Amino acid sequence: MSANEKEIMDDIRKDLKSKNRSVRALACKSLARFNNRASAFLLVSMLSDRDPDVRFHASQSLAKLEGTSVACLIGALGHDEWIVRKQSSDILKKMARAVVDVTHALRSSLMSEDTNVRYWAIKTLCEIKDPQVVPIIKKLFANAKPEDKICIAGAIPHEDIDAEFKELLICGLSDKVWNVRKACADALLKLGHAVTGDLMKFLDSKDSDKFYWCAKLLGMIKDERAIEPLLDILETAEEDRAETAIVALGEIGSRKASSSLIKLLDSGSWTIRKTAADALLNIGEPVFGELASLYENKDASDDARYWCVRIAGSLKCEQAPSLILEALADPKWFVRACACGALTNLYEISRPMIEKLFSLRADKNPEVCRASEHALDSIDRDKLLAISREIIGAKNPNREKLRADGKIVSFWLERGEDMKISETSYQGGDRAKKTVKKVSVKKDHGRPDEHAK
Repeated sequence: MSANEKEIMDDIRKDLKSKNRSVRALACKSLARFNNRASAFLLVSMLSDRDPDVRFHASQSLAKLEGTSVACLIGALGHDEWIVRKQSSDILKKMARAVVDVTHALRSSLMSEDTNVRYWAIKTLCEIKDPQVVPIIKKLFANAKPEDKICIAGAIPHEDIDAEFKELLICGLSDKVWNVRKACADALLKLGHAVTGDLMKFLDSKDSDKFYWCAKLLGMIKDERAIEPLLDILETAEEDRAETAIVALGEIGSRKASSSLIKLLDSGSWTIRKTAADALLNIGEPVFGELASLYENKDASDDARYWCVRIAGSLKCEQAPSLILEALADPKWFVRACACGALTNLYEISRPMIEKLFSLRADKNPEVCRASEHALDSIDRDKLLAISREIIGAKNPNREKLRADGKIVSFWLERGEDMKISETSYQGGDRAKKTVKKVSVKKDHGRPDEHAK
């Protein structure tokens, strides 16, 4: 470099530190004239500039330097800032066709000790479609440490992926290290529907980890082509696998699986019943009709009715209150208790429901009593108080109503609210019969019994 060039370079270095972004951008453009490593180094440092225009001109100048900038750009793949690593990779991709050294340098950097360099080297080689990258990466993956496998899985691009890379990632689902399995699953998830067919092939895998991740991914991808294979597992597989398949069906969220899932509410396994209920909740309101039919079915088991009520409460759909109101009078105490709990999920609770909750405070089962108390306490106090007064003030005189009103009064007394039953509530009807005290008469043994007359 001549003395004149050194002087110009010194001026450019000063301009690169200018507060004026236009001056910095012009300095980056000027560095393209100096085809040396010093220029490349300065330009790489400007890739982290806060101004996007300056970064753009720095990247343009680096691309013009071609082979001179390759080593600096490879080193920049390990830079502390993500934006520098990303831009360096993009520049190398642009240069790859014209500069042969790019591909060779990237292959060599696969052995770097810097994780970021390895990651971006793999990613860049895959994106430029280097014909040798697949066998190289497969070999690296087979012998790599867990952290390197995670790096490789994350670097594989999800667009136009090679079939061998799919196979590599699916094999990683059975790795001994959980983090590696998770990294491979994340990479496969990015592929979406393109990998559905490959994953379905392994639903009968004897490897439990591979089966688990394949089923889970099919659920997360939400491809309805996976519904039938997953339903088949419910018929033949052991409980653990069936549970995984149910979760996947719930994630897909298609009504096509609802009938099979509703049948599982009558399963002998609590885990299966609970998992099926969660899956039905994921499918949502469209399943309500089948749930209501199951509850009304005379052959429905107690467990099935319980889960129907519980799901109805969580769905919060328009038809749910009628089913829950009916369930408040269910013959089984745990279904009644569940119905009380389900009411707390509803947006609106009608007066008939509130009346029934008050009556359940005297239920013969203490769990139902507690559940009804909790449900009443969850209702807005002012609203509940107003409805309670309406119920007590209603003119419908009979002994049953008097007892019911007494339960409402006692409920509010326990909460510091003095509510009296108005006598006017019973006007116009038969007054309560007066109690007549019976007077015992000493029996005269000489006198014949009335019945003997």
